Amino acid sequence: MSVGKVHETINNFFFFPIICLLAFVLKIKMDLIFSFSFGWLFATFIFSPDMDIRPKKSLGPFRHIFAPYSFLFRHRGISHSLLFGTLTRLIYMALLMVLFQGIYLFFLGKLQGLHLGSWKSALFYFNNTFLPSEEFYLVSFAFFGMAAADFCHYFMDFLYSIMQKIKR
Repeated sequence: MSVGKVHETINNFFFFPIICLLAFVLKIKMDLIFSFSFGWLFATFIFSPDMDIRPKKSLGPFRHIFAPYSFLFRHRGISHSLLFGTLTRLIYMALLMVLFQGIYLFFLGKLQGLHLGSWKSALFYFNNTFLPSEEFYLVSFAFFGMAAADFCHYFMDFLYSIMQKIKR
């Protein structure tokens, strides 16, 4: 299957019917549908499972940031896993964000003030303010949107593999 274009086209084909299903059949709130849509489109055009082949040219100068991902994960390995594919890319992105924030804080001279107690208080704050809130549901639906777009990608790879085996 050609890299990217076929997957993007198929994901675009399924995007509108899935959004209609969420809105009109399941009666999901509009802000959650927007969050799901963001996740779907983000996973389709920017953060697809094929980032393990090579980062997309559409990322411009940021594609070099994702080059290590393609070295860490082989194609159709864990990055194409239904359970862990989306999660590995999100963990990679989170680690990059922590790295860049650490570098930023280091250059500001504020990194030496962090200690274990501040991490515990940050975790306590996260558990008591973020998890039971509306933001938790928005982030969850964005993740579900990414996972659904990835599932569509995996399913097309699966069908393509079967068609290749039948041709032989």
